Amino acid sequence: MRNDLPAPLPIEPACLPHLQQPVVLGLSGGRDSVALLRLLVQQGCCVRALHVHHGIRAAEADADAAFCARLCEQLDVPFELQRVDVPALAQEQGVSLETAGRHARRWLMAAAARRCQGCTVALAHHADDQAETVLFRLARGAAGMRGMLPVHKAGGITWLRPILNWRRADITSWLQALKQPWRDDSTNAVPDVARNALRLEAIPALNKAMGRDVVPILGRSARLHAETLEALEAALEALPSLDPQGRLYLPFVWQQPQVLQKAIVHRYLQQHAVADISEELVLAILAILPADAPASRVNLPGNRRACRRERRLIITRDY
Repeated sequence: MRNDLPAPLPIEPACLPHLQQPVVLGLSGGRDSVALLRLLVQQGCCVRALHVHHGIRAAEADADAAFCARLCEQLDVPFELQRVDVPALAQEQGVSLETAGRHARRWLMAAAARRCQGCTVALAHHADDQAETVLFRLARGAAGMRGMLPVHKAGGITWLRPILNWRRADITSWLQALKQPWRDDSTNAVPDVARNALRLEAIPALNKAMGRDVVPILGRSARLHAETLEALEAALEALPSLDPQGRLYLPFVWQQPQVLQKAIVHRYLQQHAVADISEELVLAILAILPADAPASRVNLPGNRRACRRERRLIITRDY
């Protein structure tokens, strides 16, 4: 690390061991991902950058891609550009542009990570993003104050958030000290989608109503909830809920109270990388578990199904 570079804030401790492996960074060109790129390079990490062009914002998006390519060339970082027609995906999947773009980015980052030895992706979420996520999930009816974790594993990929404890203002100050420019996405300044409205309107209103900065409070609530979930995960791990083939063993599940059944089914879906797990989905699966239930299968996202077969629950895929 060069001694003349401004010192950044500390990296999330849980991320440090994983950053010894090759890591793929989703580089949008915005302030947050540019800061994370500079941080990883400064720390001597073996980083590869992936920029996803969404087929939206025309010349502005082209300029973002060109900026990312130049920055990576300056920093001697391998750079990959992927183009995706997000409007077409959104129409095909029946989801918003924001959701289609997020799914496309996650899939492409996971694919890029699998081509690297470490199977690791770094994401540039920070403390203000964490507060937005907590409010967003609460407003959608998600359980508790669940936020983002510094490290989580899904689908064989390790997902890292090394700057989850940084504030947006800290990122701005650090990049300015580095004399490092970034790209601003003009759509982020318009409160026309939920997350923009939370950032631009809801959180400032909460700050005013509470007479304090609520971002650290929401972050602490997310951390405490994550610790509770970690304890629950350890308890669920010790239960004999799976058979030797890894299928959900229903005779054991039938004996548990419903609140524990819900936790067991939710964890089983997570282990199979089922996306968008809602309470409604968990309850629908619980309804097919009894041996005398009229139905024996439930459709899952991604053309998959949860099926009851011979006192087991299994996840299958439609082809």
